[in-house]
Amino acid sequence: MLSLLLLLLPCSQALLYPRDSSSRESKSLDGLWNFKLSPKQDPDIGFREAWYSGPLTGQDVLEMPVPSSYNDITTESSVRDFLGWAWYDTHFHVPASWQQERVVLRFGSVHYTAVVYVNGVEVGGHAGGHMAFEMDVTSALSWQYGRNRVTVAVNNTLTAHTVPQGSYVWQEEGDMYPSGYSTLDTAFDFFNYAGIHRPVVLYTTPLEAHIADISVETVVEEDLATAQMTFRVEVE
Repeated sequence: MLSLLLLLLPCSQALLYPRDSSSRESKSLDGLWNFKLSPKQDPDIGFREAWYSGPLTGQDVLEMPVPSSYNDITTESSVRDFLGWAWYDTHFHVPASWQQERVVLRFGSVHYTAVVYVNGVEVGGHAGGHMAFEMDVTSALSWQYGRNRVTVAVNNTLTAHTVPQGSYVWQEEGDMYPSGYSTLDTAFDFFNYAGIHRPVVLYTTPLEAHIADISVETVVEEDLATAQMTFRVEVE
């Protein structure tokens, strides 16, 4: 499933951080979220049993600060060294005044692969843990009671197609490894930190139209005396 997600998930399109203005309001979702690890022997159970359809439950649900790397938050080695799907969720309210606006959910960084649900509806995702990404969640919000839930499935497994590269290896049972033990083999010298690493924010834009992208191109002449700058603004 992970390899398919890496091919299908879109590239980042949320490089600029949203600032409040006369036509934009924002709301931070940072704080303590619920957190649950998938069992190593059944990593896709969260998708099969639709953990995103309701709040995360069970005695193994932890409180996890967002943003953070989950590896260093607890004292459990099973969390620090975990490889696979980790699940987050939290509840939030949206102001009633936002009903006439377009509402966007933005993640500053999720390492490495993310699938995002709002109120049980898949609204988007991203592959590449170092860049921001966002999605329009207007149609997935509940306005009747104003209380909503966002769920994020996060996978920190590295492959030959990720940056950096790595390989998932199931180790043979023996004196070194217990049954069902896996490792991530890499060629780099830093720890594979994972989780929702940067701020999560909701923000609004006018429903009728918004700036989708701005690109700027500069050309400097060889004599360095003159230059030309062109820019393009995409409106949706």
